Amino acid sequence: MNHVVQRTGREQEAAITLSRRVQAEYAEMPGLSVTLSQAQRLWAVDRRTCEAVFTRLIARGVLKVTTKGRIVRA
Repeated sequence: MNHVVQRTGREQEAAITLSRRVQAEYAEMPGLSVTLSQAQRLWAVDRRTCEAVFTRLIARGVLKVTTKGRIVRA
């Protein structure tokens, strides 16, 4: 999940909206534990957007990746 990609304004807006939505879901369900593929399906987004959002949330310390590759609340 180390991709640095230039995004259009619309893509950035969508990523910010998704980021807020993901944070809200993890706040509502603190035990939520998903893989990147599951997250893509759960939030109905493409892999690139999903990776970008989760990379940002992990870097900010909101989420973390377990040794089994699951994304959980930090």
